[in-house]
Parts: sequence; C-alpha cells; structure tokens
Amino acid sequence: MRVTVVRALLAACLAVLALAQAAAAASPEKLLAKHQPVTVFTPLESFRPTSVETFVADSNLEVLNGPNLLTDWTVMDPAPQASSLPSSSPTLLRLNQRACSPVLGLAGLSCYLSSWSAHAAPSVAYGRVVTAGDKTVLQYWYFYYDNFYSYTYPPSGFIWQAHEGDWEVVNVVLSAQDDEPLFVGYSQHCLGETRDWAKVPRWRGRHPVVYVAIGSHANYLEAGTHAIDTRCIPPQAVALLQQFGLPLPVDFTGEGDRAGPRRLGEEVTSILRITQTSPAWITFPGFWGELQYFHAPTIGTVPFGGSPVGPAFHAVWQNPLGTLATWPAG
Repeated sequence: MRVTVVRALLAACLAVLALAQAAAAASPEKLLAKHQPVTVFTPLESFRPTSVETFVADSNLEVLNGPNLLTDWTVMDPAPQASSLPSSSPTLLRLNQRACSPVLGLAGLSCYLSSWSAHAAPSVAYGRVVTAGDKTVLQYWYFYYDNFYSYTYPPSGFIWQAHEGDWEVVNVVLSAQDDEPLFVGYSQHCLGETRDWAKVPRWRGRHPVVYVAIGSHANYLEAGTHAIDTRCIPPQAVALLQQFGLPLPVDFTGEGDRAGPRRLGEEVTSILRITQTSPAWITFPGFWGELQYFHAPTIGTVPFGGSPVGPAFHAVWQNPLGTLATWPAG
C-alpha cells in the first residue's frame, strides 16, 4: 500500500515538473527578443529598415497585361493597403512607388528618402520562428524603401545597380532541445554567409552584431570591404569590368549608427512577429517595387528584372536549413 502511495506521489510530482517545464518554455516572442540582432550602419547610409504599410501606401498596385516587363504594366489599384493586397494572381503584380523611380540612380535617392521620411515610420524587424527537425530558426526580416548599390564609396553615378523595395534577413539557428544558439546566417545579395555562434560578434553575449552594407543592405559579420560572390553579379557586369581592367564590385560596411533592442540605448528596432499567413501582406506574390536597373559607362542605364518578392517567396523562408546549408561559411 505504501509503495503504491509513493509511486502515485512520484508520478504526480513528475507531472507537475513536466507542466512547469512546459510553462517555462520560451515563447516565440521571447526567443525573438532574446537574440534580436544589433544592426550597424555606415555613416553615409540613408535608410533604415521600416514598416511595409507606408511603402504600400505610397505605391500603385500594378498588373502585367502583356509580354513586355518594361512597358506592359497597368494600374490595378491606385490606393492599395497592406492588409488587403492580393494573395494570388494569374499574372505578375508589383507595387510601384508613385513619385519615385530607381532609373534615376543616385539622383533618385532623395525622392525615396523624402517619401520614407514623410511617414516618420519606426525602425522595424519582422520576426519569424520556425521549427525544423531538431533545430529552431529565428528569422529577422528587414525591409528598406530603396536599394542603390554604388560601385564606389562614397556612392557615385559611375557604376550602380538600383531597385525599389529591399528585403534582407538575419537567421539565428538554435537547438530545439535547449534553445541554445548554434550558428547564424546573414543574407547577402542572392546568397548569404553562415558562421558558428562561438565566432559571431555579439552584444551582451546573445545579440548578434550585423554590419549593413551601404546601399545594398547586405549583412556582414565585420566592418570593412567585402567581396561579392560572383554568382550574384550579372555576367554582363563582370564582363564589362574585366574589359576595362576594373576590379569586381565589393560591399562597404563601417562603424556608424547602431539599432536594436531598447536596452542598447540607441535607435530602437521593434520586432513585429510574422507567420506563414499573417499579416495579410505576407502572402502577396508580387514584386515589392518596379524594375531593377544597372548603369555603367558605354552601356548607359538598362533594366534587368523585377524588384524582390516578399519573405514567404524566398528559399530561405521555405526551406531555412536547406538554404542556409548552401551559403558559404565565413
């Protein structure tokens, strides 16, 4: 009888302990806050990551009604809202800033800066938590009004690439068993870079430090000059630079303003959680901006594709660990 009572008490204690451990498990919001990155911008960077609502409010929603990606767009909605963007379409869609165009290159920066600044929008990171096997992936998605990559630093009109709307992401991969960080993955152009957690620069031990390249907003692990993977450079650009004996393009990062958690004591970046279906704009299948343009001497300014699609349509969203495995280790 005593043995039965002891066993019952032991079982009850174990059940209470299990419930306590489950209750103590970190929520997605707590995990995202615990490892929120600290972003470092160069002194000459014009933009900060911001909310998508203001960008949508400044745009026309357009639909492609013909084969020509340059000319066959018509306005579908002159006053779209982020909460009611289409989630599907039989043809291509895009958000096109009404007042600005990337075709102007360096001269167009002031237009995008003015549009963004007019809203006094806060600095925002869109946070996502996804479990994949024995790992948990924290994703911090950053949206910028404009991408203007300049071949030179300070930026100039010599050789450049530009597009409206820019999505970048920082990944922090944890052990699903104990939530301990294992490694990070920072987006850079069409690929990215990974590094073991022990070798990642961190603030207060648990917040990865991210050096944001001027204009392109690619994310790096140190300040300085960074080679761009040639797989992410248009072959025509590589051929042109080689023809004139010029070095391949690089990204520029540096020590400047920092943003992140409130306790950093500098610019605060708020985390807004996103999921596979929420907020509504996450399912928008179109381009976040009009065409991309490339400019160089002898060829002038030429279009070469659309602006980026939203987070849910990136490979690193759809298959985080598989995609990170293809990014070079830094």
